[in-house]
Amino acid sequence: MSLIIGLSHTTVMIFFFSTLRRAECFTTSSKFKSSLQHRNNFLLASSPSAVDEEKSRPTPPIPFRDENAFVLAGELPDEADQDDASPPPIRQSKLSKNPLLSPPRRLPNPYGWMRDDSRTNTTVLNHLREENEYTRQMTQHLDGLTEELYEEFLAAIEETDYTTPAAYAGYWYYSRFVEGLSYPIYCRAPRKEGDLYHPPINEGWNEKCDNPFDMQPLLKGEEVYLHLPEMASTKTYLASGAITISPDDKHVAYSLDEVGGETCQLYIKHIESGKERVLYDGDELLEGDGSIAWDNEGKAIFFCTLDATHRPYRLYRRQVFDNEGNYIEDKIQHDELIFEEEDGSFSLRIMKTFDRRHLVLTCSAKESTELHYIDLERSKDIEESVAEQLVCISKRLDKLCYRATSCAGYWLIHTNNMGDTPNLSLKACRVGEEKDPSSWLDVVNTENETPEVMFTGGDGRSLDGVTIFSPPDENNDAPLAYGVVSGREEGIPRIWILEFAEEEINDATMSLKASPLHVTKSCRLEFDESAYDCGIGGNRDNTLPHVVVSYDSLVTPPSHIAIPLSNPEDFEARRVLKEKQVEGYDKELFGCERFTVKSRDGETELPVSMVFQRDSLKKNNGNIPVHLYGYGSYGASIEASFRSTRLPLLKRGVVYVLAHVRGGGENGRPWYEEQGKYLGKKNTFNDFVDIARWLTDESELGASDDIGRGITNPSKLSCEGRSAGGLLIGASINQAPDLFRAALLGVPFVDLMCTMVDSTIPLTCIEWQEWGNPNEEEYHDYMMSYCPMQNVQEGKTYPSCLITGGLHDPRVAYWEPAKFAATLRHKSTSPGPILLKTDLDAGHFAASDRYKYLKEQAFEFAYLLEQLGVV
Repeated sequence: MSLIIGLSHTTVMIFFFSTLRRAECFTTSSKFKSSLQHRNNFLLASSPSAVDEEKSRPTPPIPFRDENAFVLAGELPDEADQDDASPPPIRQSKLSKNPLLSPPRRLPNPYGWMRDDSRTNTTVLNHLREENEYTRQMTQHLDGLTEELYEEFLAAIEETDYTTPAAYAGYWYYSRFVEGLSYPIYCRAPRKEGDLYHPPINEGWNEKCDNPFDMQPLLKGEEVYLHLPEMASTKTYLASGAITISPDDKHVAYSLDEVGGETCQLYIKHIESGKERVLYDGDELLEGDGSIAWDNEGKAIFFCTLDATHRPYRLYRRQVFDNEGNYIEDKIQHDELIFEEEDGSFSLRIMKTFDRRHLVLTCSAKESTELHYIDLERSKDIEESVAEQLVCISKRLDKLCYRATSCAGYWLIHTNNMGDTPNLSLKACRVGEEKDPSSWLDVVNTENETPEVMFTGGDGRSLDGVTIFSPPDENNDAPLAYGVVSGREEGIPRIWILEFAEEEINDATMSLKASPLHVTKSCRLEFDESAYDCGIGGNRDNTLPHVVVSYDSLVTPPSHIAIPLSNPEDFEARRVLKEKQVEGYDKELFGCERFTVKSRDGETELPVSMVFQRDSLKKNNGNIPVHLYGYGSYGASIEASFRSTRLPLLKRGVVYVLAHVRGGGENGRPWYEEQGKYLGKKNTFNDFVDIARWLTDESELGASDDIGRGITNPSKLSCEGRSAGGLLIGASINQAPDLFRAALLGVPFVDLMCTMVDSTIPLTCIEWQEWGNPNEEEYHDYMMSYCPMQNVQEGKTYPSCLITGGLHDPRVAYWEPAKFAATLRHKSTSPGPILLKTDLDAGHFAASDRYKYLKEQAFEFAYLLEQLGVV
């Protein structure tokens, strides 16, 4: 997925005029020297150590501001060649035909000194600590409310809990959570042959043993194969990447990020003995993007490594066990390079197909993909190197995006047809007969008298993915395979169950040639509620006769439901495997609405979801506190799903609103590709502001049934977004600073211009196909017009802001929120504080410790409730 949620960046390049050395300030003043050690001489004016008795509020830190500092956008001057051993930075992609800005333009960067790639500079770290201390002083009166919210969060979750056991081979796999422990425990228990559903949960499963890390078994014969709480006991941060069991069930290969920078170390553990081995690259620890896959003999692993810009670019195979099953010593382990991606706009990822027959390597840019695969069954029996066995499904072509799923000897291909269809269509070709898109044939549905293409890629129905099941055919009457399709229709997530057969189809009514692999029966799953979130749940075994789906809504807690593949329409045949229990929650006390608001263009209908405690809306006097959340990038959808952490807001009378703005995927790929990126990106911010104006009755545009109109006013409206959603909030409060009382900006991507001009910043080249390249004439002015950092309005009154960052964040570097907080304070005024809080032990996704994460959420909500006047 471009699923990612958020932008992938870590460092910013700043130029010094005389030498253009990387990571240095570009300034015309000789007063300041550029090297990092000389930044220590910059004086920071900070809050006084003691607050004057006559003053009621502390003074925020006032960081040094260099009005002469800037970065260059466009063509670099000849001085760039004077840079030491490093090659000159790339200014645009190889495929771009757009002219660069010439001469280059200066981008103001007065706080550029805050950048420290090493995260060790004492001046910078001290400034972040001073900001954290100022935030603490300004919010310490909220400590009681924060603790109260935190306790409500804990009450709404089951601290001791487990995930739905999933069948695979001879085991049931699940994770356990224990009260007081911050991380999951990965477990499995024996599965009897033929069992389709897990056995009854043991009584007393939630009782602790003498060892505080241990619990009574959930299922009989339980064994722990990865105990993250024990591993994290001496660490401030721990996040797991891939966790995968070897084909012989004896070993687990896994990856861990111990900093938050999303660079992982790789491990292999013998489950029975507990013996753990860390993998090395020479004398150094082996580091990668976190992906791991076993070969089908359980002798070797595949993994990807990162380049200097944090881009997964090389795929390796390493044999770790010999033919007798003995572990090969580190010094004699050998890596075979399978593939190297040289184009900086493409990155790699690997995964096994659901039937585990193939390893699929995806080389992906934002607007082009190229898939390769290795037949893991064939590779055991031939003498070719594994690299020589790599087969390409279709070479990369401009604007061609596709994915592939194996199905009974075919590849099911979801493709955008080189941009010819607004959404993805479904096609097929035989495995081994891949050539190019001309060999891909339509998958048609023959259950009606006139065959029709199942997924055409048209506007009405979007396709996200297909999961293939092939249960045993005991009565010789089952279809060739079942396909479980996830996608969207009518603006909400959908799941279809398809039955496949194979025969040549020659029908005069078909305008396109159809694949022999076709659909004989289809069913779209229906649920009781009209708006909801659903998806493919924890499925590991492709031979089961049912699929497990997850289901929830804004007012319905999550559940996992087993749906029979042969009879998906029968509600009675569905089996609820697990429902989330929320203590004290009464669904009848809460309501939700989904409506649309017209955008300022007078034509586009903007979907909006709203959840509330019913009593709150009964008191509607235009003064209801409302919290508006948005994202709107990468085609990612903000679903109408249940969040127990919202309940403390709802119970205090706050109405929670989700703005499904353009740039997301709620209305299919055109909502993103055509209307919410590149030179259409400002639609995202305009949509958000238009919805906010509707809620405050400042809009002259219409909506469906006038739902939500005028329920609040600017003094009672707050907003929130994270990562690229932080860019949304930054641009929105610049556009309409008087429309909001408070804003939460989590790890916000707000320094768009200074970041996107620099190809040495991790993954910037990839992101040029998302936002545009500000080095180019075509995009520079447009991107400049909405960049939050460059458009803070001088002297305007802004909402109170709480801005968060993570020191080790590789996607949005910590200096972006730090620079934005300083810029807001310098240029604007605010009735409330502008606060910056940087987690010095975390990255982009905040705390890995679930309790610390909830405490941070409670702190943010306490701040929000005070700003809205609720407390």
